[in-house]
Amino acid sequence: MFGNMGQLKDMLVKAKKLQDVLKNTIIRSKENGVVIDFSADMKVKDIKIEDESLLTPSKKEELEKALKYALEKAQNKAQEIASQKTEEILWFNPNDLGALMGGAKLPGL
Repeated sequence: MFGNMGQLKDMLVKAKKLQDVLKNTIIRSKENGVVIDFSADMKVKDIKIEDESLLTPSKKEELEKALKYALEKAQNKAQEIASQKTEEILWFNPNDLGALMGGAKLPGL
């Protein structure tokens, strides 16, 4: 895969750039009074409850659902962005690991 040390160094520089881009890309997800900020490197950055009525015991289940759906939306979008940025920066599709492995078929993929 790497013909010489220059190619390896170039790949490492690109990988570091990808890490920085993902770390600094923030996705905001809103769901029924809940706001979650999630980075493209899959870290929860912030959670806000904008609808304070959700903080009452009678709305516990509604709050839990809103948190779950907001987090799922943020996570899905972060995965999508991470895949796009990986392809842009590293020039390969992370969803096609077989191509990365020189066309080898990986069991279960």
